Amino acid sequence: MDLRPGEILGGRYEIIEQLGQGGMARVYRAHDPRLGRDVAVKVLSDRYAADPTFVERFRREASAAAQLNHPNIVQVFDRGEAGGTYFIVMEHLPGPDLKNIIRRDGPMEPLQAIDNALQILAALAAAHRNDVIHRDVKPQNVIRSHDGQLKVTDFGIARAGAYSDVTEAGSVIGTAQYLSPEQARGGEVTPASDCYSLGIVLYEMLTGRVPFDGERPVVIAMKQINEPPVDPRVFEPGIPQALEDVVLKSLAKRPSERYRSAEEFSAALLQVRATLDGATGHTIPMTALGGGASDQTRVMEAPTAATRIQPPPQRPPGRAVPPPQAPPPRRGATPIVIALIVLLGLLAVGAFALFGGGGDGDKVTIPDTLIGLSAAEAQTQLEGLGLVATTELIESSEEDKGNVVSTVPGTGSEVDEGSTVTLQIGGGPAAQPVPDVTGLRRADAIAELRRNDFKVQVREEFDDDVDEDVVIRQNPAANGELAIGGTVTIFVSKGSEKVQVPDLQQKSLGTARQLLEAAGLTLGGVSEEPNTEFSPGTVIRQDPAPSTGVDRGTSVSVVVAKAPDQIQVPSVIDLDGATARDKLESSGFEVVSEGVADDAPVGQVIDQSPAPDTLVEPGSTINITVSTGPATDTDPSLPSSSTPTPASPQVPSP
Repeated sequence: MDLRPGEILGGRYEIIEQLGQGGMARVYRAHDPRLGRDVAVKVLSDRYAADPTFVERFRREASAAAQLNHPNIVQVFDRGEAGGTYFIVMEHLPGPDLKNIIRRDGPMEPLQAIDNALQILAALAAAHRNDVIHRDVKPQNVIRSHDGQLKVTDFGIARAGAYSDVTEAGSVIGTAQYLSPEQARGGEVTPASDCYSLGIVLYEMLTGRVPFDGERPVVIAMKQINEPPVDPRVFEPGIPQALEDVVLKSLAKRPSERYRSAEEFSAALLQVRATLDGATGHTIPMTALGGGASDQTRVMEAPTAATRIQPPPQRPPGRAVPPPQAPPPRRGATPIVIALIVLLGLLAVGAFALFGGGGDGDKVTIPDTLIGLSAAEAQTQLEGLGLVATTELIESSEEDKGNVVSTVPGTGSEVDEGSTVTLQIGGGPAAQPVPDVTGLRRADAIAELRRNDFKVQVREEFDDDVDEDVVIRQNPAANGELAIGGTVTIFVSKGSEKVQVPDLQQKSLGTARQLLEAAGLTLGGVSEEPNTEFSPGTVIRQDPAPSTGVDRGTSVSVVVAKAPDQIQVPSVIDLDGATARDKLESSGFEVVSEGVADDAPVGQVIDQSPAPDTLVEPGSTINITVSTGPATDTDPSLPSSSTPTPASPQVPSP
């Protein structure tokens, strides 16, 4: 439905202007006279209104967003149906969106990027607690309100628990540049998927670019699955190392290795923010993550990092030191002495346990079942046994990549409860730079790659600029890193692709051009030549000749017929009158004949005018003179008939 300013939608909303158009809907600014406010109206496009799948997805957006009441989520006011299509009425925000802010201002300062990310995470946390996963987190779907607050919108492809069966399993939905690897594979989405997408948004806020891009969505999706991102500090060296570490963790390919919840992601950012230059050390008022009551007790995940002693809070500058208060009345010393004794005893017990005095405590056996588990699964199992888990990457086979290969101490060992166990996670085979083989002959390129312990896959393709049997390009590119034993694909030129020149003769010039373009050729020079055998504009010759093999893109020159300005009169003398007339008329002349007595045989042309080979205008009149036979004298005394009476035939006797 294409709405115009002034139209009333649903009997209530007056359309003011169109704000934009997306993949499945148009968005308008409208006025609600009942409440006296402007609203944003999203209207489902006509071509999707008849599709039950899109209608259900559109309905799901309204349902999912309507149940999310959070200051960082665009509020949904109403929904309805009108004119055969569906619409959603939302809070109107004049913008701009975060994408336009990044394009306009370039990379953000770390503190600003962190604060923006924390607001988006607050919205996602509220959605996740309502069993709603956004699945299309990108800066275009984050709008800044007039007071500077960020609001997340467009839950059009969100997966809500009650509607999770609407999208077919294996389908890929989202925007390629912000798609999580599991979405790109058509796998299951979780809150970690939204965290990955926000990691890309944070990367873009810090660097002004997305980590993965390409000409086609499928190319970008494959990069999301297979390629590691370039470190943000390569583009912006001023990014703190701790913040880069948070970004890179959020972009881990495996969901179990990145932040698995918005709260976990937010905690990491808040920790980094507290250490940045310019941070005041004061408590920063942030939007409540859940969007609900903030005083509820929540079970938090066990911390994996070592406990750190925080510095004492600094007194804000300029604040007066409060005057000392009068000491309370003195009490007996006995309670103080007892308290000191108890405190010293507790400290002694703690020191004894900390520095190895717990040898007689409970023992725990490190289980063999840890081997082959993912880092997250193994960590959970160890924590369930009362142990503390740390991780480190080691070289491994490709099959063991991402899984526990061994432990320190080893499996089967007995350790004290509360001990630390290091999980050694397979990092895959050792990687090394891929040599540059572009421009080498096929055999030389294969030999060079095999010398570096790589496997080789060869693909051939035509190329107009690279000689036959020479490497055009390679994947991975030169100097990119690849695991030893990995496969490098080289693309080898088959030379220019030869095509046959089509037969253009007796074709019109337009048809000739179409035939050449269909064959991958071009029409070259066109010249004209007077010709009476072919209609004007018809090809009478071509170069190269038909069926000649040429390179793709070769130009073919043609000669086309044109009507001559003057044509030669053909000779018809000595022809019989009927044949002469046919010859002249077929050449486009008008013919007038005249009979005269002549010794020539009766009916033979004895003269013509204009004379043979004379140049005349096409369509001119040619006069021909035809013999009527020899002239005869007549005698008045003879009968009027000059034809002699034939003699009676003599019949011979038998």
